[in-house]
Amino acid sequence: MSNVLSELRNTGESSKLYPLRKFFAGDVFCLLLVMVSFIIICFNWVIPGAFLMAFIASIVLILSDDIVSIFLPGLLIASFSIQAEDSLWDYLALAPFGALVIFAIPFHHIFYRERDKSKVKRPGALLFPMILVSITNFLGGLGTLPAKSYFSETSLVYMFGLGFMIVIVYFLNYNHLGEGKNYTDRIDLRISKIACYMMLFLILATMEGYVERWAKFIEAPGILYFQWRNNASTMIMLAMPFAFYMSARKFYYILLPFLSYAAMIFLGSRGGLILGGLELLGLLTIDLVLDKKHRRMLAGILAVIFLGFLFLFPQIEKLMAYTLERMTAADQYSVRLGLWRRSIDDFKSNPLFGMGLGYMGNRDIHPSKVASLCWYHSSLPQVWGSFGLVGLATYGYQMYCRAKFLASKHSMFGFTVIASFGALELMSLVNPGIFTMWFLLIISMEFFILEKYRFPEIHMKLELDLDTGTQFTFSEDDHLPEPSDDEYSTLDEA
Repeated sequence: MSNVLSELRNTGESSKLYPLRKFFAGDVFCLLLVMVSFIIICFNWVIPGAFLMAFIASIVLILSDDIVSIFLPGLLIASFSIQAEDSLWDYLALAPFGALVIFAIPFHHIFYRERDKSKVKRPGALLFPMILVSITNFLGGLGTLPAKSYFSETSLVYMFGLGFMIVIVYFLNYNHLGEGKNYTDRIDLRISKIACYMMLFLILATMEGYVERWAKFIEAPGILYFQWRNNASTMIMLAMPFAFYMSARKFYYILLPFLSYAAMIFLGSRGGLILGGLELLGLLTIDLVLDKKHRRMLAGILAVIFLGFLFLFPQIEKLMAYTLERMTAADQYSVRLGLWRRSIDDFKSNPLFGMGLGYMGNRDIHPSKVASLCWYHSSLPQVWGSFGLVGLATYGYQMYCRAKFLASKHSMFGFTVIASFGALELMSLVNPGIFTMWFLLIISMEFFILEKYRFPEIHMKLELDLDTGTQFTFSEDDHLPEPSDDEYSTLDEA
């Protein structure tokens, strides 16, 4: 047993586990995960598939010191979860199979913790506002919400999951999320690739939905119904900026934003169509300005897409009739407008603390699913309706701290995270968005990485050739030294 523990503790290249750890951190492992996940959805095994990904993540957590290697399995679990409608009891039936996860998470963080106290850093500026918001989640509804609703399982899970759970993840990973020994890609490239693999899976999942119902699609060509369309579109919008980040180095990544936007259209998400389109347009404009090397190729792709759109416009108009009808019909907006009006009434009922996350009094407007909140389906009314003036103060302060933090990051990866966060906030205006635990966890991890690592500052010019590479440095210095020519020669310029 001592030999096994000694081998696990050896995180260097001399360890017998090093090739396996490097495999977990590589592209082949990620591609295999996407392929396995695609097979899972082809057979509609999304709930067993989520447990399979949790099992794989647990094995990685036990055998490897590199926590980034479980990011893609985690995102695939989220992708499965959004496709399983009203599935609480199905998940609970398989809960015993999740026992390994309960062991693997604390084992990983204790066994592979940073033992060199000189390398332990104090948490940064994002921690305090997170704590304030976490406290606010438990203050919501005080004085108004009945004790039975306040202490319900759903209420307690969301109060904890949207607050203190993120604080715990922050503490666990702030010093655990180290530079790593098992991979050659820089952390910015690894995170960007993982986001791209998630986009690829959602594109394949959308295609599978049409293949599965091909007869219905041929009989009446049009956008098919997907219960998970808005959640999938939110995940795509979160990931899209990272595909552009990768396209500056390997241009074929530029295909992912176009394919993923097509997926949002075929999913039938109105938010994805409009807000995702605005995001894509903005990122394309920035890419055309900054990436001089690929400008002509990108302009050529845009020209082909535009001409194809003009040529196929009658067919596209017919295909999108269902989505366009939902966008223009007045009754389609009655639910969200009703929730906005109700949020004002709820605020007036308890101006100081709001009605709380556990309040289910709005189910007459929009019946929520089992084990789900009765969301206002927009972040602004969610804050004042659920938390009142206290929520407006604490959530507003957190937004100010996040904006100040992001404004201080003058790197291309920093801008990528800004774009990802902006996309989530946009989608949160018309959907639960950031008040969903998965999405809050994803964007929080992006913040943690941007805060933990130091990236080179880039002074924007109208023409910036990103393909020359950017020097990644893991440093605690306030000012990074300029990289030498020799250092540039070691960059991954592929």
